Amino acid sequence: MRERIAQELALLRRHYGEDVEYREQGDWFLVPRYPTPELCQCLSTSVTFNLRPGYPGAEPYGFFAPSELRFGGQPYQAGSPPVAPPFPGQWTFFSWAPEGWFATNDLSSGSNLWGWARSFIARLREGP
Repeated sequence: MRERIAQELALLRRHYGEDVEYREQGDWFLVPRYPTPELCQCLSTSVTFNLRPGYPGAEPYGFFAPSELRFGGQPYQAGSPPVAPPFPGQWTFFSWAPEGWFATNDLSSGSNLWGWARSFIARLREGP
């Protein structure tokens, strides 16, 4: 595993739990217990995302949540996923981009995947 990815994974695990998964094929991450907004039917859900070639210079784009996730009783609208996640289940793709992505060699001074993942709640709060 590349050093940057290992550091990113450790940071995600520190904040979301040791069961955060990484799959090298496609650079996929799975956060099994991501907190959801109040109007969702559950307190947490799984989210998954992958990295684009050239990461960290190339910013990440989009994330997935289980298709059964509801907001105010309504399903989220599906986007067109570039590729399906390698994790079991049906997934809804959320078109989402980071604001002000600026990656540096130091995870603590530049953009990182923990900051990226934290931003998902803003999209989930938008609702369907």
